Amino acid sequence: TRYREPLTGFAAKLLGGNHADAEDVVQDAFIRGLRGLRASDRTMALRPWLYMIVRNRAFDHLRAEKRTEDPERLELVSAPPRTEPHASAAAREELDQIVAEIGRLPERQRLALVKHELGGVPHRELAGELGTSVAATKSLLVRARSSLADAVAA
Repeated sequence: TRYREPLTGFAAKLLGGNHADAEDVVQDAFIRGLRGLRASDRTMALRPWLYMIVRNRAFDHLRAEKRTEDPERLELVSAPPRTEPHASAAAREELDQIVAEIGRLPERQRLALVKHELGGVPHRELAGELGTSVAATKSLLVRARSSLADAVAA
């Protein structure tokens, strides 16, 4: 219940404002997320992980629409990028590290970063949610990005 509305808004933005498809994408993401949680005992930051699942499902939905519009482009649209296994593993490790570092950010910085960067919440709206000024919200975002960049670089 906590994540449904922001995730649906995020999915709708990715899907060009189509709320019906966004609701389907979010429902599918919740099902996949539940399966993933049951299949693993790893600790994870739930919110960014759910946003990542919604993003991937929305992109899958857009690719499926492209296939029905232009079947000749099927291979170009759905073909996964060709990378070496070690490059894929390195990318996965880097993503895991970034998600872990986001989880280590102070709560207000993490909330501001996730809502703004992943949820697309504008500065003014985010300031209202956090009970701060727009300038203070931007400062939170700068500190969060800086901390995250420093941690990943280290």
